[in-house]
Amino acid sequence: MKEIVQVAAISDIHCTKTSQGIFQPLFSQITDSADVLVMCGDLCDSGLPEEARVLAKELTTAVRIPVVAVLGNHDYESGKQEEVEQIISDAGVHILNGNACEIHGVGFAGVKGFAGGFDDRALQPWGEEIIKRFVHEAVEESLKLESGLAMTPNCGPKFGLEKRLAEMLLLTSSSVQETASPGSIRRGSRTPARGKSWGLAYDFARLKK
Repeated sequence: MKEIVQVAAISDIHCTKTSQGIFQPLFSQITDSADVLVMCGDLCDSGLPEEARVLAKELTTAVRIPVVAVLGNHDYESGKQEEVEQIISDAGVHILNGNACEIHGVGFAGVKGFAGGFDDRALQPWGEEIIKRFVHEAVEESLKLESGLAMTPNCGPKFGLEKRLAEMLLLTSSSVQETASPGSIRRGSRTPARGKSWGLAYDFARLKK
């Protein structure tokens, strides 16, 4: 079992039907540098099975480390999220939605999440009935994550860092810089995609066991 597990986190890659070959250099670099790749939502651009198949090919061609992911709202856009999930899962990706997995002794839990904000800035169930239903959906998604964390190894009170990191990575797609100690983060590089340069930055977190 590894003493230190390096986690690379990316999100919002928005793979399209014409993205073949675009992500392989990035995935190869991550494979050479990290122990686990975490993909934090919006894997596909419009939630089409054709896009998922392109992404699956990119992953199976270039990635040689375990991959954990959650879907995002773009992956639901076409109403074919179950097919998208199956295609990506068949490529060896652990898709999390209220469940958990363990890799190199570190537990990961995840859920798609929902709109409405977080913590003290979250939308409150007050006023119109439609707002209350909207907030209820967000609460239900959060409860899925709690269920997943309950199933996650190494997430008791003495394992606060692992628990918080897994939660932040897979629910909010936020930077791991908010949860890892100073000096444990390295920034990735920009990667050209879709004919222009865009910020596909990735973070590394070093989890000391």
